[in-house]
Amino acid sequence: MSTIEPASPDRATRVDVFLQYYRPHVSGLTNMAAVLAEYAGEHGYDMHVHCVSKDGSPYRRVENGVTVHAYRKSFNLGRGAFSVGLIRSMWRMRKRGGIAHVHMPYPESFVIAALFRRGWKLVGTYQCDAPTEGLGDRLIAAALDLSHRSFIRRSAITVASSADYADSSRLHAVMAQNDREIIPVTAIDRAGGEPRYRIEGKRLIGFMGRPTSEKGINVLISAMERMPHDDVALLFAGPVSGLSEKLGYDTARLQALIDQGRAHSVGFLEEDDIKHYYASLDVFVFPSINSFEAFGIVQVEAMSAGIPVVASDIPGVRTVVQTTGFGEITKAGNDADLLRGLLVALETGYDTQSVRSVLDAKYLPPVPHEAYRRLYDQLA
Repeated sequence: MSTIEPASPDRATRVDVFLQYYRPHVSGLTNMAAVLAEYAGEHGYDMHVHCVSKDGSPYRRVENGVTVHAYRKSFNLGRGAFSVGLIRSMWRMRKRGGIAHVHMPYPESFVIAALFRRGWKLVGTYQCDAPTEGLGDRLIAAALDLSHRSFIRRSAITVASSADYADSSRLHAVMAQNDREIIPVTAIDRAGGEPRYRIEGKRLIGFMGRPTSEKGINVLISAMERMPHDDVALLFAGPVSGLSEKLGYDTARLQALIDQGRAHSVGFLEEDDIKHYYASLDVFVFPSINSFEAFGIVQVEAMSAGIPVVASDIPGVRTVVQTTGFGEITKAGNDADLLRGLLVALETGYDTQSVRSVLDAKYLPPVPHEAYRRLYDQLA
């Protein structure tokens, strides 16, 4: 990686964004970071993203107006990917000054807090707490919490996607001591699709996402196994290979549902196909089960397509349905209650017009994008 040169006074204000992975990695955090960086770049900021290279090869290139610095991965620890080259780059950057925006969870947050002092203004987006379900997870979560606390204490502004999640977070106290902002996660308006994935004679429940443990897919499978109506099927969308984490569901049980015609998989969807997927559904489900899930961009996107959502009653995740009234909230990890919520949503007529006004005012572009741009303006 080449040395990053100091910015000259006549250049646009530079913002250095730090996160684990960037595109082509697929996750809500990655998509959000990319959308925000591109939007800020379109509005006069010199945007630079620093990440670990997904395929292992370091590179520096411009993507949609954003300069992406991808560093060679040195090792993995849990879900974290670490790069010695990235740490070296942070050391070189330390005296330059500017705006640094960190998307947490980010293990190296403490490094930025320690090095980026004079001339730097720090902003953090706190996405979620790391889960603490096993001994290994608890140790990793404790280390992450220490790193994040050190960064939040040094940051000018900390952003959370909802007050509900921020108030329940393990780091709520340190966030409360900081200048805390609530800005929903960026979503894409998926209205206007065609029902290209409809299955004749079926009412479709949609799930779309990376099939990792926090998504609650096994709970959804259990609910579908108990579904009393033969005309209801699950339409599963998302990648099933190339993941950094192990699959978070029982593949044999899902395959059994597919063999019975009670579930169908459309695989990974290209961007242009997603609105057509939503338009094919009767209900969308978001059955997440732990703190690694804090919002759920797909909920907003499904609603923007006119589809009600059944979501888990966990902090952050429940807020979109609570705010819009467009769907049902069910007990996390409880397949019987999830089934209840699905059945209610399938039979309920919702006021989609009033829902749309809430989405436009609070969640859909350019509302979150502009809120982040104003933060940059404030810091610049």
